[in-house]
Order: sequence, then structure tokens, then C-alpha cells
Amino acid sequence: MHKETFITLTELIDVLESDPTDNNYKSTVDNLLEAFTDWPTENIEVSEMIPELKKEVQDKLTFDNISRFLKTLNPIKDAWKMESLSSILELFDFEQNKNVNKEIELEDILEKITEHYRNKSNC
Repeated sequence: MHKETFITLTELIDVLESDPTDNNYKSTVDNLLEAFTDWPTENIEVSEMIPELKKEVQDKLTFDNISRFLKTLNPIKDAWKMESLSSILELFDFEQNKNVNKEIELEDILEKITEHYRNKSNC
């Protein structure tokens, strides 16, 4: 999947409003929306945020790399960015069992969410 085809913010909002189930995907979408709402760049799309994150983290967008970068930030000047990254780190615990997948990259999680909801809407 190319980054241009990631789920959009509009689709994420629609998911939260229209998915009546309480599942891991919906919880992940909620965390993802929080991350994008808190990120300092306003009205950023998923496909636009990935390059920004990579530029900031300067490595693959894995749990450990994002966590390491988060620890370098200053709470006084980077509070919103820190909030956003904390929400992103929650995405790595997709099963919500406190068992973080440290091998997967953020893009893989986004692909999983995108495929799930786009396939669901095509049914």
C-alpha cells in the first residue's frame, strides 16, 4: 500500500461515528485521531504525517524509535507533540493487552486499519 492510499481523517471520523461495535480497530482509530488532533501541524492527513514523523524520528517508525524520540522532547515547548506521540505509541498495543509489538512499523498498523475499514465499507 502506498502512503497516499492510507485512510483519511474524514474516514477516521466517519468510522468513529458509524461503527457501532466496540473492537480493537475502533479503539485504535480513536487513538489515531487523538494523535492527529494533538500533532502541531493543523489539518494534517495520515499520508502527510508519516514523512513528518520520519523526519523527526530519523529512523523507522517502530515503537522503540518513537519512544526514544519522545524522551528527547521538552515538555514545555513540545507538549502537544508529546501527547500525539503518546497516542501513537498506544497503537502498537493493538490487542490492548499491554503486549506491545515492537517489530511492526507504524505504516503497517495504518495499512491494517485502512484495509479493515475500506474492505468493510465495500461489503
